[in-house]
Amino acid sequence: MRAKVRIAFIALRENGLLWFSQFAIYYIASTVQDAVYDGMDRARRRRGIPGLNSLALNKLIWESWDWSAGGEEWTSSDSWKSSVIKCVLRRYLPEHVRVLEIGPGAGRWTAELIEHNNSYVGVDISASCVEVCRKKFSGHLSASFVVGSGSDLRAIPDKSIDALWSFDVFVHINEAEVSAYAQEFKRVMKPGATGVVHHGGVGGAAGGWRSNVTRSSMLDLLRGHGFEIVDSFSEWEDKGTVHGVSGYKDSITVFRLQG
Repeated sequence: MRAKVRIAFIALRENGLLWFSQFAIYYIASTVQDAVYDGMDRARRRRGIPGLNSLALNKLIWESWDWSAGGEEWTSSDSWKSSVIKCVLRRYLPEHVRVLEIGPGAGRWTAELIEHNNSYVGVDISASCVEVCRKKFSGHLSASFVVGSGSDLRAIPDKSIDALWSFDVFVHINEAEVSAYAQEFKRVMKPGATGVVHHGGVGGAAGGWRSNVTRSSMLDLLRGHGFEIVDSFSEWEDKGTVHGVSGYKDSITVFRLQG
């Protein structure tokens, strides 16, 4: 406590009252924000309520979202995105196969998936996203896009998928729907197929409209449906630079359907 008082005194002396007052407001607001996020998450778990992550709200939010930025509003930098592609997508997913993307949005990762695979299908809860992607990738005859329910893959045939990718989607899907999806993964993926999914790591405790899924609950769900966990991480190193999945303590999990 004494050290914090000294830091505050020096910051005030060196920066002046106006700057220090603004900093104090920011510090207090950040502390309150963290406490509120944590309290909301605990209340949601205790009462079994969906927060902002019900099927109805997910559909409404992403149907009405302004997709003019192409989903790149969640890309922290070009170097970060390039590293995701090189160190995550290309590292773990096979190429020249049939790939499924859940939640393509406006096609933030879709071009990369289409370019390196024989065929592609994207499933999104938002009809507006599907329409955007159909127009954006209309020249790719091997790619198709369909509207999904937010918890199943009924448009996808059994044992037809070699690779699965989903980013910035399962962070907004609650455990009950994730469990239903995991059962669908098992149905549509071929034995030995690989999936890569970005999901929440601490539930909603860090904000960001996150669902109630944690890293441990995601691993338990996948294992419970017969998947082998290949890797699970929240950051990676690329040429000396450490990149994080997101600013909300998220994780990426790589899994494989056992043959």
